[in-house]
Amino acid sequence: MPSTASVKISSDAKILLDTLHQKLRATGMKITEQKILDTLIEYTDLTQIKKLLQKEENVALTMLQKPVNWGVEDSSENIDKYVYGEIHEPSTRYLSARRRKKR
Repeated sequence: MPSTASVKISSDAKILLDTLHQKLRATGMKITEQKILDTLIEYTDLTQIKKLLQKEENVALTMLQKPVNWGVEDSSENIDKYVYGEIHEPSTRYLSARRRKKR
């Protein structure tokens, strides 16, 4: 009898395994989840696994590191100046709202 070991899998993986097990049993095949896992592991292509497990590219980070110039003028370069106080010109909309609160 082959030795067995416990392996923790995510709940999503367990749902997929259960679904696969049910589909196989619905065809009349008597098989255990353990046998399904053993078969998948034994006959899986290593290069395919490597491709699936490669680190996913962080698209948002890539976009921030390599911004594209759209040719549109904006004040994005002034944001830090306003946020950190280098420019002391508050917008009139916010200034009037502050004055109303004080009254």
